[in-house]
Amino acid sequence: MEKELTPLEKWNSLTLANNFIFCKVLEENPDVCKELLEMLLDIKIDRIEQPKSEQTFKTDFDSRGIRLDVYVKDGTGRCFDIEIQTSNYMRLEKRARYYQGLMDVDSIQFGQEYSALKDSYVIFLCLGDAFGHRLPVYTFRYRAEEDKNILMNDGTVNIFFNATMYDKMQSENLRSFFKYLCGKNSDDNFTDRLSALVERVKMNAQWRHRYMTIEQEIKLQARYLAQDMAKNMANDMAQGIAKNMAQGIAKDMANDMAKDIAQNMAQGIAKDMAQDIANEKTLETAKNLLKINISPEQIAMATGLSLEQVTSLKTDKN
Repeated sequence: MEKELTPLEKWNSLTLANNFIFCKVLEENPDVCKELLEMLLDIKIDRIEQPKSEQTFKTDFDSRGIRLDVYVKDGTGRCFDIEIQTSNYMRLEKRARYYQGLMDVDSIQFGQEYSALKDSYVIFLCLGDAFGHRLPVYTFRYRAEEDKNILMNDGTVNIFFNATMYDKMQSENLRSFFKYLCGKNSDDNFTDRLSALVERVKMNAQWRHRYMTIEQEIKLQARYLAQDMAKNMANDMAQGIAKNMAQGIAKDMANDMAKDIAQNMAQGIAKDMAQDIANEKTLETAKNLLKINISPEQIAMATGLSLEQVTSLKTDKN
């Protein structure tokens, strides 16, 4: 069994692929953040505002808030959200949709026209394939279904990078960066700078303490969540068992009821059959008595038949 790392050992082993490290590196180094955006999007950026890590957005009390990994705007007002995603690639497209909406709310002021909305980019740096088609990059813009050449041109772009396909990236810079992000050696000036910045972050005692505290809180929350899930699973299992038991009991009861009904039916049929046989015997006896010239009145008294029944037998006989 593999030994679990201590919190300090885990901290020392962190790379840029860790969410906490990634956010700190880009937040503390706007020039690096700018260079990364230019490389990822293949665009030129004159300047950017101070990047904000773990930026929280919430429209009102009842709405679901979000916390973006690294949120930054450039000098023209364009918005960029960079997310590092090391696992759990399900529903990323829905997250991108929600992120875009809240970023729009943040970028336009009350009374402004919709034309004031600037281009916005949601960028996921995934250490796996979010869509399973083995593409190095998935870029989504709205297009008309009737003519794919017609762009909606609303300014929103959602991009999902697949780091595992780094060797298929379009530029050498992208190939080097994503190779480094996957934990492999990369001889590149930009990745060398990133590596040095990662080590600088890890030397910060305050950040180390904060990371360990967050880790403990996550583990505690996970334990509570697991306990709640276990209770719910136990209830579901108990209900399932009870349902199966009830079905079994109902089946047994149905079998017993069927047996009782069959027995009652058999008894009724047997009784009717016995009655028919007895009636036939009585009629046969009455016929025999008529043959020896016993009067119908006497036969009716002896057999319990009505005088009419005996008379009819006499008529049939003749």
